[in-house]
Amino acid sequence: MSIADSIIKSVQEKESYEERIGLLQKEIQTIYLTQYEETLALARYGYTLTNSRNDSINKGDFLRSIGGAYQKLGFIDSVSIYFFKALKLLEPTKDSEKLGLLYDDMARLYRKLEQPKRALEFYDRALELYEKENDLEGIARINNESGAVYSDNGDYKIANERFEKSLRIQIQRNDSVGIGYSLEFLGYNQLQIRNYQRAESYLMQALKVRKNVGDEFAIMLNYTALGEYYKEINKALTSNEYFEKSNSLARKINFLDIQAYNHRQLMENYEVLGDYKAAYENLNAYNILNDSLYNTQKIRDVEEITAKYETAEKENEILQQRAKIAESELRLKKRSQWIFGLLGLALIVGLLGFLFYRQQVFINERQKRDGELKLAMEKIESHTKLQEQRLSISRDLHDNIGAQLSFVISTIDTLTFHVQGTNDKVLTGLANLGTFTKETMQELRDTVWAMNKSDITIQDLQARMANFVEKAKHAYPGRHIAIQVAATVPSTLGFTALEGLNIFRILQEALNNALKHAGAQAMLVRIEKEENAVLFEISDDGKGFLENEVEPGNGLYNMRKRAKELGGEFHLESRPGQGTRIVFQLEEKKDSK
Repeated sequence: MSIADSIIKSVQEKESYEERIGLLQKEIQTIYLTQYEETLALARYGYTLTNSRNDSINKGDFLRSIGGAYQKLGFIDSVSIYFFKALKLLEPTKDSEKLGLLYDDMARLYRKLEQPKRALEFYDRALELYEKENDLEGIARINNESGAVYSDNGDYKIANERFEKSLRIQIQRNDSVGIGYSLEFLGYNQLQIRNYQRAESYLMQALKVRKNVGDEFAIMLNYTALGEYYKEINKALTSNEYFEKSNSLARKINFLDIQAYNHRQLMENYEVLGDYKAAYENLNAYNILNDSLYNTQKIRDVEEITAKYETAEKENEILQQRAKIAESELRLKKRSQWIFGLLGLALIVGLLGFLFYRQQVFINERQKRDGELKLAMEKIESHTKLQEQRLSISRDLHDNIGAQLSFVISTIDTLTFHVQGTNDKVLTGLANLGTFTKETMQELRDTVWAMNKSDITIQDLQARMANFVEKAKHAYPGRHIAIQVAATVPSTLGFTALEGLNIFRILQEALNNALKHAGAQAMLVRIEKEENAVLFEISDDGKGFLENEVEPGNGLYNMRKRAKELGGEFHLESRPGQGTRIVFQLEEKKDSK
């Protein structure tokens, strides 16, 4: 019996509705940080219990828990749906406890999607509720989490003020868990401003508190923060020890995100240490964990295709049944006509003409139905075969070419290790070849991503861009990249797979140019809807250039070519010392979702 089944059984034994709801919420609170599938099952069960009652508060809270579990499992698109359903139920109730937790969760979601303005908006709502109720725990928690948003955006002074305020409240409350989080936030903030002595002090204090509490999830986060600290001060071996400790706990509680992040840091440390075999092993572990998210998406895409196919099959059965009914009606009418013919020989000539006319009408109608049925079946078969071919090609690309590229990268790393110190030109050539091969593999993954989809929505693009931005931040520490999607842009606004890939390539190329060539520190991607068009804008604070004074490269040519293929307009504005702004606009299709 699973944990969820055992808890549900205990809940069912309670006599009153209030006791059942209370026990269920208490158990969810106990496991939601480490056991996401069980949390999802319990929250769904709680939602069914509230359906029989006019209980908007608890119904909204269970919807919040469902969204939170989906977020931990990586289904970001589902999270916002459940959060906004919960918001619709909870806001009219004015329940400060449940509504404050929902505002907090929604702020965390937007922080994960790198939308700081929206994140701070929901944090401010939560803080206003908690201050009105003088809820010290809530005030301390929101100061910690909103401080992290300010820290992410480089406003370390405000971040530090919020973390210190949270720490004072938690010490006043004697809340060891809260004290641990405040100390960790303070330590990480000091690490960002390179105050290494204070950073180490705060992080070590946090670890001591958390070990006393025995909170494995918090200890895991602390180990990762210490790994980053020792990596920053060039103590790679000590850094690796803490990343490994964090991974040990992350595997225990099945927290994939932190495992992937730790393997990435371990890879970079081993490269510094010259242990390329260990670096490659950690890179491979990172790719496997990272690609598991894509495997999840593929499963969901297959389920969607199956659902569409089953719907088409049902429509086909309905058409066949209608054709059989029409044939039965025709046979009955023929019999009736013969009976009437025998009753009056005088009407035979007139009736024969009438019967011939009616027969032709029915035959024509039947042929028309048969033709429509045949056309529908051909369309279904064609769509199914096309989708199968796309899936087959994408699998071949991923399994065959992807594996070959991985082998090439491994071979380059091995050659680099063996020729080190012998020939700088060879080493430079191998490094360039390795970089090119890794970029090719990433482009292959992007192509496979697009091929696995029948259409690509703004939400899909946003998630893919978020993944790219995360990798870019690791490659270029200290750079700030933000993605803003205007509220006027529907999340389900769709493009074909080819259109979606072209849009992603333009955005990717523009950001790569800003990072690699312009030396930009801050980049912003904005997506807006203007009347019947969708506007994409990429701006940076890099060194800029005059387009007519530089040698045209493949990057600009490819962006213009892709925009032209999309049927859109492409504009580039740049001045030396004033950064670069790229805008392209696409007309919205009438059949877009």
